[in-house]
Amino acid sequence: MSKQKKYLIEFLFINLGFFMAAMGITNFLGPAKFTAGGFTGLSILINILFSNFSIGQAMLLLNIPVFILGAIIIGKKYAFTTLYALILFPFYEWFTHNFLRLVHPVTNNLAFKLIAIIGGSTFIGIGIGLTVAFGSNTGGTVIVAQIFHKLFNFPVGNVMMIADSIVILISAYFLGFHTAIYAIICSLLIGKIVNFTIAKSTQLQKKLFSIN
Repeated sequence: MSKQKKYLIEFLFINLGFFMAAMGITNFLGPAKFTAGGFTGLSILINILFSNFSIGQAMLLLNIPVFILGAIIIGKKYAFTTLYALILFPFYEWFTHNFLRLVHPVTNNLAFKLIAIIGGSTFIGIGIGLTVAFGSNTGGTVIVAQIFHKLFNFPVGNVMMIADSIVILISAYFLGFHTAIYAIICSLLIGKIVNFTIAKSTQLQKKLFSIN
């Protein structure tokens, strides 16, 4: 397979991943007011507390300072690949929020919360898994974790877990501690689905990229 075709396939799957993750935020976690973890959860919280900020705008504002810090500490190549994600992911969130947002008649009952947990975790987990497997990321606490790994050699997963826990605790303070339970469940499900998607995507890449 030529490099051009390989790059095109990666580009399409990365964009599909951004789109799916944005759909999970816009139509499930956002309406249910589930903050989960990371910058995504923090952006949802900002949107709940300050409705004039969309989730996409909040994500972009949060990512700019850590992106600059990451570019300085980790390097220019890292900055270039990450900038792609920081622009596209908030764009897809804005697009789905304005043009593909479903109307939910009731969002505060148990049935919708269960649907939001399953639907949101599935869409976001598959979306993040695809972007990571095909060579990109969704910014946020991933950048923070990579900075700490570069400076102090802390394991990336451990830093992300701590960051997610801090976001969940902040959200619980503002929205009530019952939301922390939903957030923890979402975070665990998303993590499992991300790992599963990456594994399956790796298998798919071997088949696709081995084609002459």
